[in-house]
Amino acid sequence: MPTLLPGRLPLDGAFPAGAPGLATRWLTLEDGERVRAVVAEPATSDGDAPVVLCVPGWGCSAYSFRHLLAPLAAEGARAVAVDLRGHGWSDKPLQVDAYTPASLAAWTLGVLDALAVPRAVLVGHSLGGMVALETALSAPDRVAGLVLVAPVGLSVVGRLRFLRQVTPAALAPLLPRLATRGAVRAGLVSSYGSGRRPTERDVDEYWAPTADPALALATRLIAHADDWRPADPHRLAGVACPVHVVLGERDNLIVAREVRPRVAAFPRGRCDVLAGVGHAPAEETPAPVLAAVRGVLRGASG
Repeated sequence: MPTLLPGRLPLDGAFPAGAPGLATRWLTLEDGERVRAVVAEPATSDGDAPVVLCVPGWGCSAYSFRHLLAPLAAEGARAVAVDLRGHGWSDKPLQVDAYTPASLAAWTLGVLDALAVPRAVLVGHSLGGMVALETALSAPDRVAGLVLVAPVGLSVVGRLRFLRQVTPAALAPLLPRLATRGAVRAGLVSSYGSGRRPTERDVDEYWAPTADPALALATRLIAHADDWRPADPHRLAGVACPVHVVLGERDNLIVAREVRPRVAAFPRGRCDVLAGVGHAPAEETPAPVLAAVRGVLRGASG
């Protein structure tokens, strides 16, 4: 066990602690890697309930999908949010090739295998959107539909070059101590649009996983694992499942005008831009994101 940094919420006090209908499940992948999942099971099911797998973004955890899980389960879906490799309380390998798009897509397929789920709708936020998209491109038979929320992979990520410049290998040992509560708060504030500000609980939940020093090291590796270029539209044309992209008008990372032409390449693509919303639509205004998931579930079953 790593030596944990003090002051953070403990795992047993963090989400989904106290949330009715939600449970933590630990998954073990084929190679032994452990993944934390938060699961909401439908109240009644004949075993054929559709599965929605939510993949969070860089620096996030399953907490970022807290507004989606219970409503989806109440409507008959099996809703699962995971901590992405290197994030939350999931394992954090410290090899850069563990975080390439291909590796993260293979990891997602391993999660589906560990859940014994042959096919699912994937909901991905930010980096998780790129992971969901890459999974659909690499294994289309496993993905019934995509909801891409402020996704990396459909536009240039403007801050990537800066992030690489300020995180050279020589600085890596210092990064865990730089993940202060104030830094987490500042990151959340900069991510939101005009409609929401982080609560004290939000800050505590996002700060909690940084107790493990490996998180800061793993998230640095992600920035250096790939150039994260937008996907080639010719590749996107091969995604046959329904795809709904949800963007924030005030997103300072993902620019809607760059995304729209690529969404048009999907045979069954749709794009919504939410007024006043920033980079975290599922947190700032979850209702339109829930509506997008419902629509994709209908399209996937039709």
